[in-house]
Amino acid sequence: MRGPRRFKEFEEVQRALGALTARPIGVTQVPLDEIVGSVGRARYFPLGLRAGRGLTPSRVKRLVAALNRGEVLPPVLLYRIGHEYFVADGHHRVAAAALVGARDVDAEVVVYLPEARRPEDVVARERVLFEQRTGITSIVLHEVGQYPKLQRWIEDVARQRGRGSLRAAAREWYTRVYLPAAQDAVFKRLRRSFPGRSAGDVFVYLADHKWIMSKAAGRDVGLRAALESFERSLDHRQPSGFARWLEELVRRVRRRSPRTPRRR
Repeated sequence: MRGPRRFKEFEEVQRALGALTARPIGVTQVPLDEIVGSVGRARYFPLGLRAGRGLTPSRVKRLVAALNRGEVLPPVLLYRIGHEYFVADGHHRVAAAALVGARDVDAEVVVYLPEARRPEDVVARERVLFEQRTGITSIVLHEVGQYPKLQRWIEDVARQRGRGSLRAAAREWYTRVYLPAAQDAVFKRLRRSFPGRSAGDVFVYLADHKWIMSKAAGRDVGLRAALESFERSLDHRQPSGFARWLEELVRRVRRRSPRTPRRR
């Protein structure tokens, strides 16, 4: 969870966004930083999820001791709207996980989908479809069309494998492609150039960059070359430098591509 701040009330956010359609997505690991509120109990946490009026200190202490002994606690129940999670059951377990320095918590997640057509609502629906089809629940994206794009890349992996399910291909793609990129030191530096964007967002930008480079070179340039090239292109001293570089790459790709005869 983020630093101490008043928890949001799920029902208030639900009413404001019209998020009425529930979609269970099963048990997954949820980053504590993405838990922002409570279902029906937010008023008890004026300074965030801390022991006090809303939590029993002795119970939190017992759970902390259990976690320190290596015990696995039952998953909590979280509701999600957009990219934000609300605790429906398991406030003490979430608080204990935060106290022992955990980054994630096991959770049964139910997503509530807004019915509106705002871009963020479209992204929320795209995320659920992506999660249901691939089984990947930890990638956060903020732009319309990015989740379908990731799914197409995973479908390419499935076709190349020629066997197994889409979910098996997704697990392979996640461990062999996404995680190595997201954990790379250059990638972590790149993220600083995109404040307010997630690791998933920056990965999509990087992957698009790599695709354009590969098309221009006529071969797969590889992750390392794409990372280093992308970092060089983000020169803050010349804000338009990346745009000019990208335009030049597109021109090079077009020159290499065979022209389609015009219809008469």
